[in-house]
Amino acid sequence: MSPIHLLKQYYHQPLTKQLGYSNKDILVIVNIDDIGLHKDVTEASFKALKFGMAKTGSIMVPALNFEQAIKLWKENPEIDLGIHFTLTSDKWGEKYSGPTVLPKTAVPSLYNAQGIMWTTDEAFIMHAERKDMENEMEAQIIKVLDAGLKPSHLDHHMSIYGHPDFLSILVELSHKYKIPMHLPGRRRYKLPFVKNNLFSLRRRGHVFPDTQIGIYHEGAQNLHLDFWKAKYHDCLRSLKSGVHLIKVHIAFQTKELEDITGLHDSSIRQIDYDVWTSDDTKKLAEELGITFIGYRPLQQLQEKLMSG
Repeated sequence: MSPIHLLKQYYHQPLTKQLGYSNKDILVIVNIDDIGLHKDVTEASFKALKFGMAKTGSIMVPALNFEQAIKLWKENPEIDLGIHFTLTSDKWGEKYSGPTVLPKTAVPSLYNAQGIMWTTDEAFIMHAERKDMENEMEAQIIKVLDAGLKPSHLDHHMSIYGHPDFLSILVELSHKYKIPMHLPGRRRYKLPFVKNNLFSLRRRGHVFPDTQIGIYHEGAQNLHLDFWKAKYHDCLRSLKSGVHLIKVHIAFQTKELEDITGLHDSSIRQIDYDVWTSDDTKKLAEELGITFIGYRPLQQLQEKLMSG
């Protein structure tokens, strides 16, 4: 079958059918962000992945706990992990989410005058240069490939997607390595809409979920499990047929993690763990006819469409 025929078939059929399901099925990808940030994040994430509703996660390649995450991934090869492009050190400091894979001298615009990766999105967007971003992002992909593992998708840490060059780099790397990308909002990008709208990207073989959902910041002061579980359950009830991405943040709320990320952040991560390893959530999903999948089927479809 020719690549052109494959692309026409993909574009004219719902993604669910392209993945081997019916056009009435509700497929949900629960993706765990920040794997590798800290041992309490990594361990909780893999435990949630083994529970089975979350089937995919995103690994921070420059992060402190990257090697443990790789070890657990190799021990559980059925689990999908993508790359959580990390180009900033975040508020927690470079000890946990940096430094870059490449030497500082190779990507100088990703560092401040003190030799630390930028800690805010605003500083990163103001100072980071395209060539340094592109080289570091590809280095993070290569580091995972060199470990003998195939990333299932590409996404981003913090809001680095606000940089005007980010999307075009992401699209290029997604195409080069045939790995699906998480598409952030595109209104800030200095890119021709004709080339990078969803229609054009799909025609070029890119595969991505029909919708993407994140409720991490909602109810910022509410740290009660029942509140957050109700939010997620309402979200599941609202889903129609299609492929839906839900982004979550999971960890065990230890004193060590709380000292690093703060009470609110560590509490939300523990709550997300409790929700997505809950028999209540699993039962509701079954009643709603929801099927949980990982990113790997999307990656395999994109590779097929782009390879011909």
